[in-house]
Amino acid sequence: MKRFLTVLLCALGFMFYASSAFALTFDLVAPSGELTRGQDVKFTVNINTEGSSIATTTVGMTYETQYLEYVSAAPGDTFTTVTANVLGDGKLLLTGVSTAPYSGSGVFGYVTFKLIATGPGTTKLCALYNPQTSPTVAPTAVPAGPTSPPAPTALPKTGQGDSTAQGAILASLFFVAAGVSLFVFKKT
Repeated sequence: MKRFLTVLLCALGFMFYASSAFALTFDLVAPSGELTRGQDVKFTVNINTEGSSIATTTVGMTYETQYLEYVSAAPGDTFTTVTANVLGDGKLLLTGVSTAPYSGSGVFGYVTFKLIATGPGTTKLCALYNPQTSPTVAPTAVPAGPTSPPAPTALPKTGQGDSTAQGAILASLFFVAAGVSLFVFKKT
C-alpha cells in the first residue's frame, strides 16, 4: 500500500513540474521611404522563439487588396524555406520549415507585394495574426509619401497557456492527492 502511495505521489509530482510555456512572437516591419504605384514593396517578418527550438511554424498575414497585390514570399535567416498559402480575401498563411530546429530571434521571411494604390496617402496595409484565431490584430500603417515608417507591430504570443487556470488545476490535483493520502494513512 505504501508503494502505491509513493508511486501516486511521484506521478503527481511530475504533473506539478511546471515547464515553461511555449511562446513565439512575430513582428511585421514595413518598407521605408516613399512608395510609388507599380513598385514592389518588401515587408519583413521577424521572429523570436523566446528560448524554444522549433522546426516549423505558421503565421497569418492580412493585406489590403485594393492597395497591394501579392507577389512572393522568401525565407529570412532563420528557416530553410518560407512558403505562402494564398487564402484569398487578402489573407496569407506563411509557413517556415527548417531542417534543424531554430531558437532565437531573426528574420523569419520577406513578403513582397506590388503597390497598386491609385493615389498618395497613408493607410493601413498589412497585419500579422495567429492562424488559430481571427485576424483582428491592429494593422501596420505604411506611408505612401516621405514620412517615416512605423515601428514593428508586436503580436500576441502564441501557444501560451493560461497560468491561472493551470495553477487551479494543479492545486485541485494536489488536494485530491492529499485527501487520498490522508484516507490511506488513516486506514493503516
